[in-house]
Formats: sequence, C-alpha cells, structure tokens
Amino acid sequence: MRRIVAALILLLFISDAVAQTASISGTVTLPSVQSARGAARGNLYRNRLSPAASGTTEVAQTASAYDDVIVSAHPISFKAKFAPLSNARISQKNATFIPHVLPVTQGTTVEIVNDDPFYHNVFTLGQGERFNIGRRPTGDVQVKKVTSTGETKLFCDIHTQMNAIIYSLDTPYFTRAKSGGSYDLKGLPEGTYELRVYHPNFPIVKGRVELKAGQAIQQNFAFGESLQ
Repeated sequence: MRRIVAALILLLFISDAVAQTASISGTVTLPSVQSARGAARGNLYRNRLSPAASGTTEVAQTASAYDDVIVSAHPISFKAKFAPLSNARISQKNATFIPHVLPVTQGTTVEIVNDDPFYHNVFTLGQGERFNIGRRPTGDVQVKKVTSTGETKLFCDIHTQMNAIIYSLDTPYFTRAKSGGSYDLKGLPEGTYELRVYHPNFPIVKGRVELKAGQAIQQNFAFGESLQ
C-alpha cells in the first residue's frame, strides 16, 4: 500500500511539474517557399570513385523549405541546463546530406555516415568546427564532436552539389518547423527568453518573450520581420 501511495504522489508531482511549464506555438512564413530543395544540377553524374563499378546515378530529393527552419528559445532570466544529444546523425544518401540542417546542443557528438554505394568526402568551410575526413567508402562512419555554437557548414569535394549544416545551440529548447510551416515549442520553464528563428538562407529572426508557468502563447512570424 505504501508503495502505491508513493507512486501516486510521484505521478502527481510529475504532472504538476509538467503543468507548470509553458509553450509557444505558431507558424513561420518564408519569403519564397519551394516545394523541393531541388535536384542536383545536371541530374546525372558519373561515379568515378565507386568502390564497386562506375556508372550513372540520378540525384533527386523532394523536401519542404520549412524542414530547414529551427525555432529556439534562449533563457535570459536564468541559465539553461543542457546535455549533449544522443544519436545525432547525418547520412550521405543519394548524393545528399540527410538532414540538410541538423540542430544539436553544444558538445554533441555527430555521426556522419556514408550510406551510398560510392565514395564521399566531408569537409567544412567558414566558422564553426573545422575538419576534412577525406574520401570514405560505403558504410564508413566518422564521428565529430561539436564544441562551438552556430553553423558548421558541410560539403563533399566529390559531389559539389552536396551541402548541409550542423546548427549547434546553447539551449535545450528548440524544435524543427513542420512541413507546412507550423511549430510547437513545449516544456519551457517560467522566465524571459530570446526567441531565434533560423533558416540557412535568411538572417535569423530574434525577439524577446516573457512566459508564466503553465502559459501557452501563440507567436507567428515571418523572415524579414522582427518579432514584437
């Protein structure tokens, strides 16, 4: 009986704690939304470095532009506690990095995996982490720890159409927008936050919001406009 009572008290405590967090939801508007990120220019390339045999492969991937939108909340009134993510992974598949934008917390170790039947390379340019893993065969897994914040831009020197971004954050409160542009950011403790809305093709949208315990607010925004 005591165990049952203790379990009920614990459940009530957890339910109350969840009820005390706030949430932000809304929609994102991009200046120009394309239904597809696009096929590789020329559509066909020759696998000169294939471990098996040479040939041609068609490169095409359909994706929503909203897949690259990351909404994050950065506490101002308190210090955010966060840990490295587990199972963070970028795949090289059909001569494409998947996902195109990978959001992680600072300190996360990211696996980069060649899931294609031919060689790939991964190297970085610009700010962020700096590395060049060389040309790697099918099934190769490279592990890289992200110690900085912001963008780490990835490229392949074999397939020049390939690019991706590891987007490192110093907050655990972030989410990817859905394909239609909506988002839902839950589990926010009471406090003051700076909201940041990221897309690799546009300047980050920033704004400040104050949240009360249990509050749910609606916030719509568009790139090119400031949050109010």
